[in-house]
Amino acid sequence: MKKKTILVSTAALLTIAGIIFTLNFNLGELASSQQKKNDDLLAEQMAYHIGVQAYLYGYPLVDMYRQMHNETHINGDQQVYASVNRFYRFPHLVTPDTGGNFRAPNNDTLYYTAWFDISSEPLIIHTPDTDGRYFTIAVTNQYSEVTHIGRRTYGTAENYYALVAPHWKGELPAGVIAVPTETNKGWLLGRMLVDGQEDFNTAMALVNDIWLSPLGQFTRNQRPPLPRQQEADAIDPMQDLAFFSIMNKELKSLPPRPGEASLIGQFDLIGIGPNRDFDANDLSEASRKGFLRAIEDGKNIVEAATQHTIPDFNGWMISKQIGRYGFDYMHRASVVKGGYGNLPEESLYPATVFDKNGDLLSGSKKYRLHFEAGQEPPVNGFWSLAAYKLTDYQLAENEIRRYSIGDRTPGLKRGADGSLSILLQHKKPENENTNWLPVPAGHFMTVLRMYEPSQAALDNSYLLPRIEEIE
Repeated sequence: MKKKTILVSTAALLTIAGIIFTLNFNLGELASSQQKKNDDLLAEQMAYHIGVQAYLYGYPLVDMYRQMHNETHINGDQQVYASVNRFYRFPHLVTPDTGGNFRAPNNDTLYYTAWFDISSEPLIIHTPDTDGRYFTIAVTNQYSEVTHIGRRTYGTAENYYALVAPHWKGELPAGVIAVPTETNKGWLLGRMLVDGQEDFNTAMALVNDIWLSPLGQFTRNQRPPLPRQQEADAIDPMQDLAFFSIMNKELKSLPPRPGEASLIGQFDLIGIGPNRDFDANDLSEASRKGFLRAIEDGKNIVEAATQHTIPDFNGWMISKQIGRYGFDYMHRASVVKGGYGNLPEESLYPATVFDKNGDLLSGSKKYRLHFEAGQEPPVNGFWSLAAYKLTDYQLAENEIRRYSIGDRTPGLKRGADGSLSILLQHKKPENENTNWLPVPAGHFMTVLRMYEPSQAALDNSYLLPRIEEIE
């Protein structure tokens, strides 16, 4: 009996051991499964939450990469082409037929544009003597921060300037003005004043005499030969994982910015910062899902930010936070999506879509913009008013081919007291002795451009009058 009892006890122990083994095995499986769920949760949520911030931060870097690639390579479907470090000059004044990709383009100046790369050496910019004529070149770096070369900053005498990267060490030729830039690559957008079609040839000749030369090819008074054209397919990386691949690549070549170390450290945590090598093919399924969500929501945030209310000054929307963004990455991204811009001291663009009563402006009605004597827009340059279709922000054709009106418009008529009234309507007025700006037939937006605005315009001590409906 005693031996039998011992055998039963041994069997029971073996059974219990088996149960414990099985339990431990199942617990291990459960723990492993839970760990995987935790890892996937962290991977997806980190990629998503940090990725959204990274999308806003990297928007100008990737958008500039995209545009630079597409406009410096022949791809068969482009309005603008020029090699890196060479200008493309728009061959006409902007009209309803030639507005192209510009959003609410101006009819006051000729445009010229270039993409620069000064990674290896400075880029020399030659500008001719414009004899007091307004011109500007906005130098936009990869972060969409702006500085200006032109009449306001350096005058209008003939000059040579050099875009100089932070790392470059060397000496410039005598008489060449150094223009430091924060990044190795960027965009130049120039504007040259043209007073109507009769002034076109003179203004265009000045534009044609603005040229670029890498330092190693520079000879004073002699522009270098054009590089060989390059071909490549157009790219659009703003909507897929290529966005983060490009952002990661660009961050590696950019100098650290003050105050951004902790943010860049967060980008490193998810593999897209400058100290990591991002490869979309190596992503886990969870990380991929998080990044794709970040792109989708990032796009929606940028789009919503473009619709965000701009500060209102007596009914006119005026943004004075362009070209200098600090840590406001959302605003910076929204401006880039709308198309970059000048510093406020270079030009202001008050815009409105409402009349004095708060109703949408419509070509079915008649309006007046009235300036009392001495109350026209205060500028050191010039001002003009233009109207755009609200559907696509383009100019509309009209029978007198007038697309803007301002202080340079020939035959502008003022009252006996020195006041100025501008008539805005679609149909030609019965009294032709008026300052008429034709407007689109449907709803429209007006933009009053102020070039080299005075301090009164910058500090809001001067406010534009409202547009009022008339009978």
